Amino acid sequence: MTIDDRDVPTGSALRKQPRSARPSRAKPFGIIVVAAVVAVGALAGLSAVADYALRDRTASSPAPPTRTVTASSKPLAPGNGADGVFLNALASYNIPYNGTEATRQRFMEFGHHICFSLLPPRPQSFGSAVDNILTTANQDSAKGDPWAPRLSYEDAENLAHAAINAYCPTASK
Repeated sequence: MTIDDRDVPTGSALRKQPRSARPSRAKPFGIIVVAAVVAVGALAGLSAVADYALRDRTASSPAPPTRTVTASSKPLAPGNGADGVFLNALASYNIPYNGTEATRQRFMEFGHHICFSLLPPRPQSFGSAVDNILTTANQDSAKGDPWAPRLSYEDAENLAHAAINAYCPTASK
């Protein structure tokens, strides 16, 4: 007999279907323990790498002894070495450096910058190096620096020639 003639048997008993074998779920506590062990191991490895990387290798390497340089109260004599040649050349071009240490130091920085600009690996043209020095010196003066004199283009050219003669005679002019 069927219900409503749909070929569905009535009175048949339900059969239990066998359950498919599920993979057993790991307990959350076990996962946490495993993760903690992995994290501790990773930290130990990173610590060993950091100890190795930060080890002071200079303590055991043979090196020349270090020397401590202290500031002297005596001003530099303008006739000593390349700096003296440079400062004497500035004086011969009538470029005043007012005799102050700050101004002399700034002019020597300009001189070294000229040589740096003219020598390899990326040499600039002489005119470009002079323009850079002129712009920088006049910006210092415009900012109100009391030791920065305003330079003319001729002064900047003379400063560049003095720098080349004193610091880098092989540079192109």
